[in-house]
Amino acid sequence: MIQNIIELNNISYTYPNGDTALNGINLEIPIGKKIALLGGNGAGKSTLMLLLNGILKPTKGDLSFKNVAYSYKKKGLRELRSKIGLLFPEPDYQLIAPSVYEEISFGLLNKFKDVEIVRAKAEKVIIDFSLESIINKPPYQLSTGQKKRVCLASVLAMEPELIVCDEPASNLDPMYSKLIFNYLDTLHKKGKTILISTHDVNRAYFWADYVIIMDKGEILEKGVPDTIFEDKELLKKANLNQPFIIDFLNKFGDEFIGTFKEISMLKKHYKKTFI
Repeated sequence: MIQNIIELNNISYTYPNGDTALNGINLEIPIGKKIALLGGNGAGKSTLMLLLNGILKPTKGDLSFKNVAYSYKKKGLRELRSKIGLLFPEPDYQLIAPSVYEEISFGLLNKFKDVEIVRAKAEKVIIDFSLESIINKPPYQLSTGQKKRVCLASVLAMEPELIVCDEPASNLDPMYSKLIFNYLDTLHKKGKTILISTHDVNRAYFWADYVIIMDKGEILEKGVPDTIFEDKELLKKANLNQPFIIDFLNKFGDEFIGTFKEISMLKKHYKKTFI
């Protein structure tokens, strides 16, 4: 049984200007998890995500998807990107079609020859994301939240197994942020693996069931949130703070909360209200 959807072996990446973004990364991305990738600015998160989708090719090392090595030939990349969907932090970098409907259909037309299949899949995702009222609008006329929904819908129309989201809540108000994460949670319940990058330790703590910490192009640590976020020295090295509830419990837990059961209940309460 395959346990990891992607494996990275000694991955390094240097940009054409000579800047090294990733340095000797070894990493397994477990299948079926909600994973948060955290690190400060310049940690290498965005570069790593571009490598996962095959947009960038590593300078050194190799990647595999379900034990099959990445192929960077045209056909191999097309197959890879149908399995790994990527959501950019800025939707304007991703939107290329003159209308919402054409945006959602674009990838499908490259994958399927049958127009009826394309139409059926496009219409399904349009309904799933409640986009019926804007399907004929040019994407540039949409709000940032609407653009993010269109981008996510176009990614999911391809039915990927892994959804990679670089800062999915960036520049969104709380309502749209919650909406995007509700979509991601629904996808996870359907068996998808979700990987997000974020600076938000509170969201990562409450949302993710697996956390990866990066700094200066390297993986510092990975594991379950409760263990990772208790390590103050690790977080300090990565220029991250502790989630507010852990900081609170460490300072006042003995005084206000007496049992592990009550702490767990408090976490569940905040998880419902925060996400």
